[in-house]
Amino acid sequence: MIENAAERLENLDAYIEAEMEKWHVAGLSVAVIHAGDVIYSKGFGVRDVDNQQAITPETIFAIGSCTKAFTSMALALLVDDGKLEWDKPIQHYLPEFRLSDTVATTQMTARDLMCHRSGLPRHDLMWYKSSFSRQELFERLQHLEPSYPFRYIFQYQNLMYMVGGCLVEAITGKSFEAFVQERILDKLGMPESNFSVTESEKAENVAYPHEIKEDKSSRIPFCNIDSIAPAGSINSNLPEMISWLKVHMNGGKHNEEQFVSADNLKQMHTPHVTVPPVPGAEFDEIQFSSYGLGWGLQTYRGYTRVRHTGGIDGFITDVSFSPQEDIGVIVFNNSGDSLSITVGMHIYDCLLGLEPIDWRERLESLNDEGKEMVKKAQEKLAETRKPDTQPSHDLEAYTGDYENPGYGQLKITLNDDCLIAKYNSNDFKLVHFHYDHFQAEHDFGDATPTIPASFEIGMDGKIASFSMQLQGGVKPIVFTKIPKDSE
Repeated sequence: MIENAAERLENLDAYIEAEMEKWHVAGLSVAVIHAGDVIYSKGFGVRDVDNQQAITPETIFAIGSCTKAFTSMALALLVDDGKLEWDKPIQHYLPEFRLSDTVATTQMTARDLMCHRSGLPRHDLMWYKSSFSRQELFERLQHLEPSYPFRYIFQYQNLMYMVGGCLVEAITGKSFEAFVQERILDKLGMPESNFSVTESEKAENVAYPHEIKEDKSSRIPFCNIDSIAPAGSINSNLPEMISWLKVHMNGGKHNEEQFVSADNLKQMHTPHVTVPPVPGAEFDEIQFSSYGLGWGLQTYRGYTRVRHTGGIDGFITDVSFSPQEDIGVIVFNNSGDSLSITVGMHIYDCLLGLEPIDWRERLESLNDEGKEMVKKAQEKLAETRKPDTQPSHDLEAYTGDYENPGYGQLKITLNDDCLIAKYNSNDFKLVHFHYDHFQAEHDFGDATPTIPASFEIGMDGKIASFSMQLQGGVKPIVFTKIPKDSE
């Protein structure tokens, strides 16, 4: 137990307010638990910069991928019920499950789903802002290319968590949302938490999403990810997330009753796969990164930390606890900013009596380095361009509808003599590079390079397909052109 823990946070208000002002963050909400007691719980800033409503501890935020721990908990409860085995192939429960890799299809288990070792890279653009239902996404999984063999390496994978939700539905006959509501949210006293931003928007005390541009936070629309809910759609507030985190810090107990078995709680908090360091982002203070079931694990300055972050348009959440020192920390912000992460680390520094590290400065330095790397890569790419070439066809010939069995439909239009690739709710401006090759410009930020794209010509001389590198580590995604009625 840490002596005088609350006193060690006496300067936290001033630190948070200064950081929010420096980085133009609209709102923040923070809670700290120590030895079973809430020693800090406070909201800062505003829910909405347009209307200036103040944030309180009860303000609802999107928790993004911190939802994953709820999905792993749902499966753990089914294991406790004797209805699921962590290491039995999920085709036993979900016979229609299919991936392109036959081994992964037949051998994938609930444990594999929850610790990101499917062999698939993220393929996030396939579902992000798409109109696909959960069932449609599930059916399209078999068309996604893996980048590594099954169980070869950790690769963060939202779609496999969606499959975890489908597994819950197959076993219980209830929707993922209904089961988690009944067995987790209701049991832990979380009535304000919900599974969709459409529900959050109806709430009286909800944080609205913002983005920071030109040193200013501005409102942006909520991003609905209901179809992939088990990977990241829960919205909650500090009091209710405190109740949730205490279960994990208290051996699986809630109000002195065993909510989940100690053994299955341990399964969630035990390393199952190592997490390779991001090149150039290795820190001596953070070691032994791994992933359990719905939780990441690492040592922070010599102390074990069980942790997960969550980010979706306009929100970043950081939830963590240290079993050694019985510390729990929850941080929300509604500007999509890394401040949730750096405030969390600052709190650990204060409570552990360590010299604080300016983690924000480090992260900003990494971000700047990343932007510089992208800039140099773009310059190097430009050197390979063949000058004075033209597309093989008039631009109008490239327009039309295209389709991929996994990614669905993409539409190419012509706007002011420029081709635009419309995929889901994303517009990519196709800038001619050479011949029938283009570079797709986007609004994902300047830390993300332009995306290579090209058209292929059929034997009849007409445009046959369009390829775009929507996922690294695999071949470009090929969209076949759908013939127009006049063709």
